[in-house]
Amino acid sequence: MSASAAPLPAIVVPADSSHLAAPDSTRRLAAPADSGKFKVKLKPGHRPWRTDYTVAPGVTYHYDRPGQLRWLLHIPRDLVQFPGTYFKRDNVPAFVAIALGSAALYAADDQIIRGSQRFGRFLGLDNADSKTDLFYIPVRLGSTKVPLEMQVPANVNSAFYFLGDGWTHLTIASSFLAYGIIKKDNRASQTATQLGEAILTTGVVVQALKRTTGRQSPFRATQDRGRWFFLPAYKSYQNNVSNYDAFPTGHLATAMATVTVIAENYPEYHFIRPVGYGLMGVLGYAMLNNGVHWASDYPLGIALGYGFAKIAVRNGRTRVPAPT
Repeated sequence: MSASAAPLPAIVVPADSSHLAAPDSTRRLAAPADSGKFKVKLKPGHRPWRTDYTVAPGVTYHYDRPGQLRWLLHIPRDLVQFPGTYFKRDNVPAFVAIALGSAALYAADDQIIRGSQRFGRFLGLDNADSKTDLFYIPVRLGSTKVPLEMQVPANVNSAFYFLGDGWTHLTIASSFLAYGIIKKDNRASQTATQLGEAILTTGVVVQALKRTTGRQSPFRATQDRGRWFFLPAYKSYQNNVSNYDAFPTGHLATAMATVTVIAENYPEYHFIRPVGYGLMGVLGYAMLNNGVHWASDYPLGIALGYGFAKIAVRNGRTRVPAPT
């Protein structure tokens, strides 16, 4: 008897599969586009990272998952992109407004400072910037002191001034990062990295301008509206910062960058800009009251913070084409 192979099982195909549910193609599960060396495999029941967000009818943005500290590499790119983005004919009116606004405020700087401080005395606000150390760790880089410290305000005006402190913005960025990781929310994670990116790029330019212009702070002024020491020596600046670092404001520049990044990424929350600008107004007044800044230091600093924030947001998300 000859051996024969067992017959293959028949493959049954339903003659009419119209009753079967069609696959849902409207939801796209996007794998992290930039996850570094870590490859995440989804398990049953695990929630994927959210990537696409509809913020208005017909307006959807896609956010990739940011890489670990890769945003630091974006800072040189943003600095290079700034001139090409803003030095255009269309922006001439904005530059004229900044220049004229700064000039008008400069003419009235002394009167604005005195009026602000009189108003502070009327309200019972102390004009001293009084803070208490939470911790202080002395650190030196060569001959330069760069201590790691955190101070908290000890009076109301100092609390207003603290709104522009680096710790405030670090806390905000860290909160977005923590939420993004816990909730697997790429928009929140990108907002955190965009904040870091915008704040640092703004800070680089602000510091370069401070070290170039060398304007005295009001409480150090030796003449009306303060002296300008163009290109002060590095050692002189480091040893006597307040004598050279008034122009432009870094606190309001950083605050504007923070408000702009958050508002651009969460446009559906309409309260962000009014609240943010209101707090910036309080911060601006506090710096006049304690004599840290002149009013004419503000327009350029605010413009820089806004400009670098817009660049960081533009590079950190992609507009999803509307279906046709």
